[in-house]
Amino acid sequence: MAAGQVVLDLGCGNRSFHYETCPSRIVALDEQFVGKRIEREDPRIQYVRARSQAIPLADSSIDAVVCHHTLEHFDDYRKALAEIGRVLRPEGWLWIAIPNGYGFDDRLYRFVFTGGGHVNRFTREGLVNDVQTITGLSLVAICDFFSSFIYLKKPSPSELQYYPRLARRFTTLPNPLLSSGILSINFATRIVDKILGYRSSQYGWGFVFSKTEMMVAKLASCFNVCRKCGSGHLFDMIKRPTIFGLGLYHCPNCGELNSLVAPPRGLD
Repeated sequence: MAAGQVVLDLGCGNRSFHYETCPSRIVALDEQFVGKRIEREDPRIQYVRARSQAIPLADSSIDAVVCHHTLEHFDDYRKALAEIGRVLRPEGWLWIAIPNGYGFDDRLYRFVFTGGGHVNRFTREGLVNDVQTITGLSLVAICDFFSSFIYLKKPSPSELQYYPRLARRFTTLPNPLLSSGILSINFATRIVDKILGYRSSQYGWGFVFSKTEMMVAKLASCFNVCRKCGSGHLFDMIKRPTIFGLGLYHCPNCGELNSLVAPPRGLD
């Protein structure tokens, strides 16, 4: 992205990506900003309170749209896609990250958090078909996202007030018990996936769509993900000793101890 371009962060929350790394002007749009961190000192960032189904921007005014883990929360995601297609410039592009609505990870999240605001369930093929049909964009690149079950970690006091009853009970377990439980579920799901070819540790997918041809570097599908900060790490770059492809590693970003499992063939 260039300095003269405009990025729309649709359903931005507390920023869905690192704004400081983007030189472009950013329109951060959400339905509400109550309880969310809003920093207004950066003139590049414009905060807009609006619904995704009625984006208050002109036709063909946006160079890129980031829809990062938000489509599953939109009441009418098809109308949101139509709006995305309207505001994108002909040479613009779209990033979408969504959960596999029929996978173990999303089912567990919905169970613990009583839905957790996920009102839509997606399949990979269904999402691609909807985007291409409604927006006129074409799929350019795709990658798999794997979960670290980060939503099971102990919340801060400010986060805890928004948790439903079951999530409160689960995430307020003693730290050693909660930590070992999350570490175990990361190990168990990845071992099952590696041996049986399942995708129980998969969160979902990331997609890039565009109306024009784009040169996009291959998107990495990191099998090992930090359970504290959510950073994905390539197995070959971790360089930690393993026994039969199993081990432990400290996250290079936050230092948290994590499970390490050699990925199935074709990943990382």
